Amino acid sequence: MAATEEFARFIAEADLGKVPGEVRDKAVLALTDCLGCGLGGARAPAVATVLDFIREGGGAPQAGIIGNDLRTSLPDAALANGLIASALLYDDTSLAMHGHSTATLLPVLLALGEKLHKSGRDLLDSYLIGFEVEAVIGLAVEPEHYERGWHATATIGALGAAASACRLMGLPTDKVRMALGIATSMAGGSRQNFGTMTQALHGGLPARNGLVAATLAARGFTADSNILESRMGFFAIFGPDNRKVEAATAGLGREWALQRPVLAMKLYPCGFPLHRPIEGTIELAVEHDIDPDTVAEVRCDVHYLIPETVFHDNPQTGLEGKTSIAYCVARSLLDRRIGLAQFTDEKVQDPAARRLMEKVRVEVPPELSREAVRGRVTAIAAPATVTITLRDGTELSKVVQYYRGDPNRPLTEADVADKFRDCAATVLDAERTETLLQTMTVIASVKDVAGIVKLATP
Repeated sequence: MAATEEFARFIAEADLGKVPGEVRDKAVLALTDCLGCGLGGARAPAVATVLDFIREGGGAPQAGIIGNDLRTSLPDAALANGLIASALLYDDTSLAMHGHSTATLLPVLLALGEKLHKSGRDLLDSYLIGFEVEAVIGLAVEPEHYERGWHATATIGALGAAASACRLMGLPTDKVRMALGIATSMAGGSRQNFGTMTQALHGGLPARNGLVAATLAARGFTADSNILESRMGFFAIFGPDNRKVEAATAGLGREWALQRPVLAMKLYPCGFPLHRPIEGTIELAVEHDIDPDTVAEVRCDVHYLIPETVFHDNPQTGLEGKTSIAYCVARSLLDRRIGLAQFTDEKVQDPAARRLMEKVRVEVPPELSREAVRGRVTAIAAPATVTITLRDGTELSKVVQYYRGDPNRPLTEADVADKFRDCAATVLDAERTETLLQTMTVIASVKDVAGIVKLATP
């Protein structure tokens, strides 16, 4: 069976009755975490700009926007909510996809779920479909796709969002094939935009595009019916050779990505490649009670792709600080914690941080070079080593393999709940926050998604 047909059949027909409980539990946690991130990001400057744009367009009031009282059209709601969920760079990462899955899927499901009055179980099932599609396509094209400069959140995310929308709408296989074809022509996103407002837009664009693709397909709009495997299709444009595609798709519908350690949730609101250097620096600072003024140098030994991903060596803004090893290490030494408060423009311009940033050196050791690890160790799995040299010559070192939030060292339900409360406090009162949090933990029993949206849109 050709790839497009195989994916379309899975999306339309997969039997979710036997999905393991652990898979559903992880999905519920991911959805809760993402909604919390959206509440926290609802007032971000990038969001205000996009909401002004949406208001001027005057879309039909079909769906709500997280943390806001504005209602707009389904595509614009998906766009806004995807941006909002991504605005803080706090949303989860699918290690199979090399991107942010839930931020591309939940916005689609909230918009469609509210309008169609779908149940929480329907939303959860459709999320599982979208997550699986993104994970399998990611395994087929990564890390080559990422190395070329594509941001998988925006590219692969468009197909995953289309898959979730198709499942929630109950589209048949032939319509799903059309939706995948339409979404492929809407896929795009450059990593060069990391550290700017557009990085967060990479969550909104695929959500909107996937919803539009599914909606058009439902109305009879056509596209290439073999878009994944065609000569100029998705895999030819974005991916490697067909052998890797065949290997990745072999397990589609037979096993679930969430049964493997692929879902990483963030304890720090910044790019996930920074989590190991942050963790190592904080642990050394606390264990040895390091006075930042006594630091002569900090060396971070990392996988070759890390400096190409978080590449702002001299950040000037809070957004750039979220993709800067030098800043995050310096701030970790100064504050011994990394949270939302650490990523303001003022914090990045703090003279003490600027002085420490000059002492941070990022290196790629031979064993983690492009030549040594290609096809063997990914940036997602490679350890980072932080070595702090003090002025008296003392050298302190820490190797970090699994940071807090890594799927091999996952956040607990309590961790996610605390993060949710912290984020939600910016837009909701405590009582409403607790009601929404409890509703998300039992989402499979929710009768109408509109109730969730109402709680999340003050």
